[in-house]
Amino acid sequence: MFDTEALFTTDGDLFVPTAAAGNPWGELTGGGPVAGLLARAVERAADDPDLFVARLTVDLMRPVPRTPLAVSVRPLRTGKRLHVLTATLTAGDTVVSHATAQLLRCSTVDGAEPVAGTPFPGPDGIPDGHLLPPELGLRPGVHDVVRVRWLADQRATGTGRAWMRMPLPLLPDEPLSPLSHVAVLVDCISAASPIGPIFGPWINTDITLYLHRPFQGEWLGMEIERDVHTTGIGVANARLYDERGPLGAAHEAVMVNQLG
Repeated sequence: MFDTEALFTTDGDLFVPTAAAGNPWGELTGGGPVAGLLARAVERAADDPDLFVARLTVDLMRPVPRTPLAVSVRPLRTGKRLHVLTATLTAGDTVVSHATAQLLRCSTVDGAEPVAGTPFPGPDGIPDGHLLPPELGLRPGVHDVVRVRWLADQRATGTGRAWMRMPLPLLPDEPLSPLSHVAVLVDCISAASPIGPIFGPWINTDITLYLHRPFQGEWLGMEIERDVHTTGIGVANARLYDERGPLGAAHEAVMVNQLG
C-alpha cells in the first residue's frame, strides 16, 4: 500500500513522517509512530545498559502534523537506581507531544516467580485481520500497516484479544527496538476497543506503558478492556504479552465525544 521503507525519514536532525505513519482522520501523524519516536529518543539518551525503561508516559497534547519534527531529551533525575528522562516533540516552535520515562536498575531477585505462559493462543494459526474495518473508508495510514490477528471472541466478551506487530521500522536501515515496537503498537488499544459502530470520536489523549522485562519476538499479545462513563471520558487498559508470557500493561485516557 505504501511505497516506503519506514515510518519516518530524516532531514538532518529532523524526522519527517511518511504516509505509512499517517492518522486516519487527516494529514496528521498517528499516535503510535509518535510514541515510538519518543521511546527511541529516551533509549538513545540512556547510557547505562543496566537501566530499564519500566514506565513510559506519552502525552498526545496536540495533533502532530506530517511535517519535519524535532526531538529533544533532558534528564529530570539521575541516581544509582532510578533515572527520569523527559522527551519533547516539536513541530516548528510548537510542542506537540511530550514523554516522561522512568528507568529502573535491573537486578536478580531470589525467589521471584518465573515468567508464565500467555493465557490465550496464537499468534500462529490465526488469520490476519484489520485494526479498523476497511468499510469505514478512512484515510490510509499506520492503522493499515499494523498487522493484526484477532481471536475469535474479541467482540463477544467485552475484552478484546489480539496479536499485533509493526512490520516497518521507525527509520530506514534501523531495526525497531523492543521498547519502540511496543510503544508504536499500544496506541492501538483505543482503536481495538471501540464504543458502538463509530470510531471517529473514540480518541486517546495519552499512552502510559509499564514493563517489567523486554519484549521478545515479533508479535505483541494484548488483552484489552475498556471503561467509559456517561461523561464520555474513560480508560482503555491492556495486559501485554509476548510468546513467552506477560511483560507489562498499557493504559490510555480516552474521550468518546459524539460530534456533529
